[in-house]
Amino acid sequence: MPAVRIFNRYFVHGASDPGRVREINEDAMLLNAETGLCLLADGMGGHGRGDVASQRTVAEVERLVGRHLPVAPASNGSTWLGRWLKRPSRADNALPARQLDVLADIVREANRALYLSNREHGAVDGTGSGTTLVGCRLLPGMDRMQIFHVGDSRLYRWRGEALQALTADHSLYRQWHDGGQIGRQPPANQLYQAIGPNPAIEPEMQLVEIAPGDGFLMCSDGLTGMLEEAEIAAILSGLAPANLAAKTQALIDAANAAGGKDNITVVLICQ
Repeated sequence: MPAVRIFNRYFVHGASDPGRVREINEDAMLLNAETGLCLLADGMGGHGRGDVASQRTVAEVERLVGRHLPVAPASNGSTWLGRWLKRPSRADNALPARQLDVLADIVREANRALYLSNREHGAVDGTGSGTTLVGCRLLPGMDRMQIFHVGDSRLYRWRGEALQALTADHSLYRQWHDGGQIGRQPPANQLYQAIGPNPAIEPEMQLVEIAPGDGFLMCSDGLTGMLEEAEIAAILSGLAPANLAAKTQALIDAANAAGGKDNITVVLICQ
């Protein structure tokens, strides 16, 4: 599959692999060249129907972004959102930051839809199907990226041959680690929030500046659970549009070589 070109500026390539242990790939991804939206979701198979949860969440977020945050919002003020986004008292360059609130509501609505589906199937109190979600929205004509996530799928920035995590896992392990490692160490993959199992979530939102030469990596924990960040950085060295597909596959191959204990999904973005 060739790289997707977004706004004639960014090149994006993604690939997914079931790994060496799981029979079903419960990861889902979406790369939309028209809206600049890139999504990755890792279904929670232990709760049942994880593949359905991830695919449904990705589709719902794409639908809502297309409805409420088109690339070129209507300027005639015909909808409440159009009037809110186009207030004459606000400068246009403030628009991406204001849109973060809309994006957060979109993620909450995707959670509500999956939670209600779980409830209809009698799965309540955290027992329903669920999924992580990490996404970014590239903006035409702006050196900025909107980032949002729930769970432990991650987004990294690749700058100057160095890898920097821009998201922090919503896991009990990270809370334990950052809180001074008091008490028994929890499992690394135990999440305190995800899309679907519970009625309320609080997605983390960011607006990130993009510098010339920056690249970005989105991945499920099938990659980060198998490879150290230094190993990932070594594979990404020399990242460029011409080798985007090769680098994506190299990361998946390395995770499988290290055991491939989970589904592996990788999305790379570069200029």
